[in-house]
Amino acid sequence: MKHCLLFIPLLALTFFSCTKETALSKIEEDKGCIERQIVSVHEHSGFNINNTTVAIINDLFLNNGLDNANYHYYFYSHDSVQTYFPPYEKFDQKIIRVEEYTNGLKIFTGQILFNFKNNIFNFRNGASTNGTSLNTEPQLTVGQIRTLFLGHIEQFDHKGDQYKDSCFTAEFGYYNTNAGTSNLPENLIKAWKITLKNKIYPSEYPVACYQDDDGKLLYYDNGIRYSR
Repeated sequence: MKHCLLFIPLLALTFFSCTKETALSKIEEDKGCIERQIVSVHEHSGFNINNTTVAIINDLFLNNGLDNANYHYYFYSHDSVQTYFPPYEKFDQKIIRVEEYTNGLKIFTGQILFNFKNNIFNFRNGASTNGTSLNTEPQLTVGQIRTLFLGHIEQFDHKGDQYKDSCFTAEFGYYNTNAGTSNLPENLIKAWKITLKNKIYPSEYPVACYQDDDGKLLYYDNGIRYSR
């Protein structure tokens, strides 16, 4: 009886794995224009991000004993601020926003804000990742991602034909399914984020995110975010 109790879960696990692989194989590969984007953690870019500001940010983290090894900078601001109450203190304020990485891949839900007052760490908004033991190999192909994206462009915006000849960019990384929820632990899964290539604005729509192991839509955003 003990051997049977051990054997049944193994059969169930094998069946579940085969079912997911079969589902993935049924997603057709669109041969249109799409490329996989690979952005290394210290390939910083974004608002006010340049060689000069990257050096300033690096010094802020170093001088305040903050580990920035897994942070990709995408926003920097520097202002002189005065309080609204006596004695009306004036101080220097620097704000940095970062995207977090683990295993060399971006966490699409891992944004953190750091605030520095007179170059001294003041506060942060956002929790650090605990990392993951998941590997860094995708199962979906970029062609399959393109098929899924065009399908959802048609479903949500009825513009599949308008975008069928467009070029897209897909980035592989991790997604926390419990992001934005209170008291629930981080749960990272492998995922793909797809956007228009050569966007005029960084936030240009549409944007979508897919679970890698089964192609499930995590969200579609055209200015209104549809989550599954």
